[in-house]
Amino acid sequence: MTRSIRSALLIAVAVVAVSPVAFAQPKQTTKAADDPVVARVNGQPIHRSTVLDFYNQLPPQMAQIPLEQIAPGIINELAARKLLSDAAEKAKLGDNADVKKQLQSAREQVLQQAYLDRKVKEELTDAKLKARYDELIKQQPPQEEVHARHILVASEADAKAALEEVKKGADFTEVSKKRSTGPTAATGGDLGFFTQDKMVPPFAEAAFKLQPGQVTETPVQTQFGWHIIKVEARRKSEPPKFEDVRGQVQEMMSGEVVEKIVADLRKGAKIETLDWPQDGGSRLPTIAPAPKKN
Repeated sequence: MTRSIRSALLIAVAVVAVSPVAFAQPKQTTKAADDPVVARVNGQPIHRSTVLDFYNQLPPQMAQIPLEQIAPGIINELAARKLLSDAAEKAKLGDNADVKKQLQSAREQVLQQAYLDRKVKEELTDAKLKARYDELIKQQPPQEEVHARHILVASEADAKAALEEVKKGADFTEVSKKRSTGPTAATGGDLGFFTQDKMVPPFAEAAFKLQPGQVTETPVQTQFGWHIIKVEARRKSEPPKFEDVRGQVQEMMSGEVVEKIVADLRKGAKIETLDWPQDGGSRLPTIAPAPKKN
């Protein structure tokens, strides 16, 4: 199905009016009742499970629509697809050589993905994912973090004036709100917690020498201007929880599993690479060099 037709049908899913369908039925005990027929196209059934499969593959912005509201539109599209495929069958397009190639290619892709999905699921147990997570955490020990505020001004003279005001007892946050030129002025120069590598060297070196409550004795210059820095707190960074990064660990390990699967299959296969024919109409296309610009 071309992109334009697919897009048109997806739009139709979103705009079809809501009508009662077999989605709010009481739970049945038989298998047939668990997957009722919700529509028929020229006598051919569309089951509830088919609608659910379609719904689960919708893009995120459409998947937010409750199933009960979007189901009629999904059924409308499934019916349209069925009519199109039936029309193609009647036209015997399945006998077309190009169509056969595309069907075979699609079949191979589905089988490849199904095989990889099964093998990855078998391989990546919760225990293996947790073990890799623990290994990664060990490789990234906790780092020192500081919570700092700053007053950022354009000149050393302005920085000294702001520092003098703070030394005389003025609240650092209020001085930053009044004098600072940076984007953090509205929050009193609050930079939150950060590790030493997250700031430019002169700023980081000065900040990490301070203990909570201390302010730099002299202004610190960076490429952004002149800073007066106050450290509010220090702590050791905490590693992310396993539940929060499980998906990332699984994605990383999935790639490794797929590479191993393919490598193992290659070991037991006979793969022959033949020379590309250089005669007749089988030559590789020659790409002409791009014209030189004057």
